[in-house]
Parts: sequence; C-alpha cells; structure tokens
Amino acid sequence: MTQHVSALLVYDESPLLDRLKCALNDRSLSAGRARTCQEAQHLIKATEPHLIFTDTQLPDGTWADVVRCGEKAEVATNVIVVSDSVDMGLYIKVMEAGAFDFILAPFEARGLNHVVRCALTDALSRRSDQVPACATS
Repeated sequence: MTQHVSALLVYDESPLLDRLKCALNDRSLSAGRARTCQEAQHLIKATEPHLIFTDTQLPDGTWADVVRCGEKAEVATNVIVVSDSVDMGLYIKVMEAGAFDFILAPFEARGLNHVVRCALTDALSRRSDQVPACATS
C-alpha cells in the first residue's frame, strides 16, 4: 500500500513560500496552505500532514506557534521554518524550540531534496512507531 505524503505550508503573503510550494509540487509532494496559525491548527488536525513549512511571521503568530501546533498533532509531523535571510540567533531559537530544520531561500534542488527526504523519513518512522489508542486498551 502506498501512503499519501503531504505537506502544509503556513504563510500569509510570501513569494518565497509560493516558490517553495511549486518546488514541492515538482517533487510530487502534495502541499496545502494555511494563512494563519489558527487555520494551520485546524488543517493539521484535518489533514495530518507529514511536513509543515512555516514562514517566520504570520498575521496571528509566529513560527513558534506553528511548531507548538506540530508538537500537539495526533500523528508525527515535522516543522521546517523558512526564511529569506541568515539569522543565527533565529536559527538557534528555531532548533531549540523543536523545529526539525531551518531553511533559507533560494531553494537549491539538492539541499531542498535532502531536507525533505530526512524530515519525511523521520516523520514516517515516528508514525510507524506510534501505537494506536485502541491497541492499548
């Protein structure tokens, strides 16, 4: 059985993430979109994406709010924060807060493929290790 792999991009207005969505679609990764943290929270629950890519700033929050939503998801998912500028302080905060990775534009194919492959492998592995609630009763 082939598992449907999906991603959720969380951003309001960003040509950067528009380009990322196209790059993911080119890699046959279905990518939905949420414009706010609240919408992301709803879509994470409804669609259970394997990967979540988020802009640093959103109309109702920040990347940190999206990381928390990802951590609360019922199934394993990995959050990747996307930026257009190098900021080592932000990078450290993102990684310490539990994001899977922090990537910068422009998205070089080789680097993007590596991040997606690693994050997806990790999410799939953690999902296969999760015990369904009905199996424990």
